[in-house]
Amino acid sequence: MDQNTHFTALSSAVLLLAKAIDSYGYDSRDLFAKVGLDHSKLQDPLARFSFPSVTRLWALARDTTGDPCLGIKAASFWHPTTLHALGYSWLASNSLEEAFEGMSRYARLLNTGAQGVLKLRKTADAFHLILDPRTMKPQPHSVAIDSSMAMIMTMCRTAYGENLRPIRVSFHHPGPGASDCFTDFFDAPVGFSQPETELVLDLQAVTTPLTTANPELVRVNDQIVTDYLANLDRNDVTMQVRAKLIERLPGGQVSEEEIANSIHVSQRSLQRRLKEQGMSFTQLLESTRSDLGLQYVRDPHRSFNEIAFLLGFAEPGNFSRAFKRWYGKSPSEYRDSVH
Repeated sequence: MDQNTHFTALSSAVLLLAKAIDSYGYDSRDLFAKVGLDHSKLQDPLARFSFPSVTRLWALARDTTGDPCLGIKAASFWHPTTLHALGYSWLASNSLEEAFEGMSRYARLLNTGAQGVLKLRKTADAFHLILDPRTMKPQPHSVAIDSSMAMIMTMCRTAYGENLRPIRVSFHHPGPGASDCFTDFFDAPVGFSQPETELVLDLQAVTTPLTTANPELVRVNDQIVTDYLANLDRNDVTMQVRAKLIERLPGGQVSEEEIANSIHVSQRSLQRRLKEQGMSFTQLLESTRSDLGLQYVRDPHRSFNEIAFLLGFAEPGNFSRAFKRWYGKSPSEYRDSVH
């Protein structure tokens, strides 16, 4: 079983796709059933769907509708409640920059595998939002990426004004064939097969104070999101174990017994609960190290010696060999290929 089948997506975000499917005259319930998803869970805004199954749903929807603009269509159904309390924090933020920071901080609300996927960068006169899902397993479908970028642009225009135009928009994946709908929607140059999936906005627009700002609403809704995630983690043993592994790996090798004790369960109970989620401690240790390793190697400011230490390897050479086994390249080769 895939090591990351435990990743889940928020039901209210999946609702966008269901509405898009129905808008073409198809019955979204049929498509949900074909990929093993319970359509009735859409009625519960706090429910969550298996991320691999949602990825299959995007692929099936694209094949069924035959529309290369499906992602743009799905984003048109965005509503603040799509993002739970995060949607209201967005609208009440002091600026788009603050809104982006909140979205990046709480991305795990939408998808538990999305932490670190949204990267923010400022240059002299531009603000870059980079969507980098390469650490997610499975990889999101390209149409889901289209929808995410279009949804973010819709959210920006809702908060700032409908006249907001990006400087440019780039997608890492190849073009869908008919790209006029992308140019029409973003009202800016759109490129495909680019080095990164990126939304570039005017820096002044992103940092301008918004007239709808309400710090108290941001605080209240951020707390709702924080409480939701804390509850999610308490009920998800894999997230608890991953958090403990990240915390303890810099101290060297970590045993299953040690982690079980740290979350106050017996070793046998931990094994049973992980097995229920299709996991083992060894698999989770390996996937945590590989995910973190990729994240750290992509950061040019971290030395390979430091990364080896953070991942609990006794020697940098051991880390280098493990990284090559995971990704087919040495850490230095991989870093050179992305910078």
